[in-house]
Amino acid sequence: MPRKVKTPSAPPRPDLGKGLFRTALAGPGQSLNEAFLSLERANVVESVNHHRARDLFGARVRLTPDEGEGYWDLTRIRNDAFVIVGRFAYKDPRVERLAGDDMIQFCFNLASDLTIVFPRSRSLRLTQPSMLIYHHPPEVELTEWTEPSAREHIVAVNVRPAALLSLLGDDISRVPDAMRPMVEGRSAADFPVVQMSMTAEAFEIASKLLDNPYEGPLGLVYTEAVATELLCAALGAVAKVAGQPSEQYTEREIRCLQAARAMLMRHLSKPPTIPQVARAAGINETTLKRGFKAMFGETIFDFSVRCRMQHALALFREQGLSVAEVADAVGYRHQTSFATAFRRHFGMRPKDVRRTRGT
Repeated sequence: MPRKVKTPSAPPRPDLGKGLFRTALAGPGQSLNEAFLSLERANVVESVNHHRARDLFGARVRLTPDEGEGYWDLTRIRNDAFVIVGRFAYKDPRVERLAGDDMIQFCFNLASDLTIVFPRSRSLRLTQPSMLIYHHPPEVELTEWTEPSAREHIVAVNVRPAALLSLLGDDISRVPDAMRPMVEGRSAADFPVVQMSMTAEAFEIASKLLDNPYEGPLGLVYTEAVATELLCAALGAVAKVAGQPSEQYTEREIRCLQAARAMLMRHLSKPPTIPQVARAAGINETTLKRGFKAMFGETIFDFSVRCRMQHALALFREQGLSVAEVADAVGYRHQTSFATAFRRHFGMRPKDVRRTRGT
C-alpha cells in the first residue's frame, strides 16, 4: 500500500491586533504621527523626555515579558523628523499596518528578519544589513511583518520632504535622481523604492544611535545630531551609487561577501589575508575585492583597519590596557607601528585616550 503523506497544516495567521509600536500606542492602522501623539498617555511607555528649547521629544517603549524582550526608542525632532530605534525580539510573529504621513523613510536594517509589503503586493524581505528609502503618501497603507524570535536591530529616520530638501540648501538639483520624485511628492503612483547594501559609514553611524550613551535631554540632542549625520551619509551613498556603473551580484555572492565582512570583524588580533578571506568565504579574490568595495563602500584593507582601530579605542577606554597590549590585541607586532596607525586614524596618540587601570 502506498504510504499516506500527511499534508502539513498552514501556519497560523498572525493576529493583526498584535502589531509593533504603532499598534501598541495608537491602535492598528495608525500613522507615525498618531503614534507619537499617544506617547505621553500610553501605559506601555517606560520614560518620556523633553528638550523644549530645541523642540525635541522622545520616549522608550519596552516590550513586556509576555511580548518578548527589548525596546523601541522614539524621538520627534520638531515637526521635521521622527527617529525610531528598535532593538527587540518578539516571541510571536507581528504584523503592523502603517498609514502614511507624507514622509520619506530611511530604514537602516543592521540585523533583522523584517518584511515590508508595498502597494500592488510588492514585498521586500530584509535579512542582511541594508538601506531602504521610500516616500509614504497619506493615501497608501503599507504592512510590516517581523518573524518570531528574530533579533531586530533597526534604525529608521522619517523626514518630511521639505526638511530633507533643506539639508541640501533647498536645491532640488542636489537631490539624487532616484529620490527626486519622493522629494517632489510625485511618488504615489509608482511608489519608487531605493534599496542598497548599507555602507560601512552608514552602519557605523546607525550603530551609534542603537548605542546612545546619553539619557534625558542630552540623549535627545545626541539623537538629533547623529540622525542628521546618518541622513547625510545615506544621501551621499545614493548619489555615489547613481554615478557609478551598476554591478550585479548573485544571492550566493552576496552571502559570501557578508561572510567575508563578518570574518574580518571577528579576527582582529590576527587579521586574515585576502586569499584566506576568499577561501573561507567561498569566493574568488577578484569578486571579493570588487564586490566588497561595491557593497560596503570601502576596501577590505580599510575596513579591517577601521575595525581594529575601533577595538583598540575600546580597549584603551574600557580596560585601560597598555599600548603594547592593545597593539598585540589588534594584530600589530610593533607598538610604534600601531601608535602611528592609531594617530593616523583618530588624529590623536594612544596615550591621549588611554585610561589607567583602576581609575
